[in-house]
Amino acid sequence: MVLGAPAANLRRDGGHWTLMTARGDAFAAPLIVNAAGAWADTLAMAAGLDPIGLAPLRRTIITFDGPAGVDTAGWPFAKTVGDALYFAPESGRLFASPMDEVPTEPCDAQPDEYEVALAAHRVEERTTMQVGRIHSRWAGLRTFAPDRHLVAGFDPRSEGFFWLAGQGGYGLQTSPIMAKVAESLIAGTPWPIGAVTPDELSPVRFLG
Repeated sequence: MVLGAPAANLRRDGGHWTLMTARGDAFAAPLIVNAAGAWADTLAMAAGLDPIGLAPLRRTIITFDGPAGVDTAGWPFAKTVGDALYFAPESGRLFASPMDEVPTEPCDAQPDEYEVALAAHRVEERTTMQVGRIHSRWAGLRTFAPDRHLVAGFDPRSEGFFWLAGQGGYGLQTSPIMAKVAESLIAGTPWPIGAVTPDELSPVRFLG
């Protein structure tokens, strides 16, 4: 593992990909798996490929104390009918999100005060709870393909460039099956899921 070394250049030469980092390191491999999350389009452009239209969207979370004298540890995950609020137990407190989807550039996402306040407001507006104090806040990027479906497959524009991106808000839930999908497409193992075809996941669907 190499940390603190963003990709600066990626080129195909002699049957191998060579990746140059911003600090001057070079790495070579016959295959590149583009699992760069919010930066997946950026990595593709470093390889000389046009992006496929991935959109990083920021989401905000806050934590706060539940009602006084109430043990919330066994509470279920709860969500409004519309995409306005969800909340659930979190380490002795409750966490909540206003289900924001704020377009942003790929970055180390930080919570915005408006979305933090919106989360607290929606808790108080849509439940009987009060948010007396916000104990912690954080934000993350959920990156979606244009059709909001997962992307997995080789890019026909350049040999050995494999996309594994667009997990949106479902990366943890889909990671076991998507690992098998990637294995199938790269190593030729049996296709692991009957309800979805390789073409439905392929990046080709975004190429003109």
